[in-house]
Amino acid sequence: MSKHRRPLLTVEGLTTHLPTKEGVVHAVDGVSFTLTRGETLAIVGESGSGKSMLCRTILGLLPRQKKSYQHPDPGRIMFDGKDLGDVSHQELMRVRGKEIAVVLQDPMSSLNPVMTVGKQIAEPLRYHLGMNRNTARARAIELLNSVGLPQPEHKVDVYPHQLSGGMRQRVVIAMALACEPKLLIADEPTTALDVTVQAEILNLLDRIQTERNMAMILVTHDLGVVAGRAKQTAVMYAGKIVEQAPTRELFANMRMPYTRALFDSIPRLEDPLGKRLQTIEGQPPSLSTIGPGCHFAPRCLEADKLCYEEEPPLTQDVQNPAHQYACWHPLIKCRGAA
Repeated sequence: MSKHRRPLLTVEGLTTHLPTKEGVVHAVDGVSFTLTRGETLAIVGESGSGKSMLCRTILGLLPRQKKSYQHPDPGRIMFDGKDLGDVSHQELMRVRGKEIAVVLQDPMSSLNPVMTVGKQIAEPLRYHLGMNRNTARARAIELLNSVGLPQPEHKVDVYPHQLSGGMRQRVVIAMALACEPKLLIADEPTTALDVTVQAEILNLLDRIQTERNMAMILVTHDLGVVAGRAKQTAVMYAGKIVEQAPTRELFANMRMPYTRALFDSIPRLEDPLGKRLQTIEGQPPSLSTIGPGCHFAPRCLEADKLCYEEEPPLTQDVQNPAHQYACWHPLIKCRGAA
């Protein structure tokens, strides 16, 4: 395999079980996937499905007192030939921010309110690349310009509260890209933004990814966001991947009822005025009281006795081995959406 096609990130059986007063939370439960340079993997699912905890585990940002996982086999994270589970804390700090960067959904929680945006962008440049103050400031202005912030020479000296939500998110992206990372994790990067700004931010991430041949994990609860933006899509539910496939294949031939329900809940412009939005009945399970069987069974119209008693494995589709799903009664035919 050529170096270019060799996986940049390989996650194998990743498991994060967190001890709480209510019991052990199965936040991430045996997740596996690979990602190569220049590709985008979308991770989709409802709030509480484990998407953000998966990203935190990859980044090594679990609460300090909970890093034991309470599990004998936490799995493995291989990044650019390095096993991140075996590196020292100092080495992980060097990887995080320089080679792996993150963009979070709420820019106000990502930015220091008492530091100018220029100083915050310059901080990783000085820490990871050893730039002096003047060089880092000049580079911060270049980065603000590259993410489309108007008047970057002025904006470099303002504070976060002086910028709009869309501008703050562009600053966060500039910070993440400062050291030209190989992998960008975008965790719900447009949730707090209006629809027009959402499209601008997603288009900006697409452009920068193409220019830099950067791998990206795009986390979202909205299947509509990933259409045309991700090569692969993984659907998470209750800490597990329940369906994964090339995005066009997934949209054209959804096999998991949960994936179908997520897709059906997307509002459409052609829907008649006043049409009631479709929802997924019930609530996601508590991750501290996971029972036997398929975790989606209590909300699934296709569920039977087997679904409640035995958990389905993640299996390959007979016609398309790149398509995997965990369901005893997969959907036979779905209307295409690719």
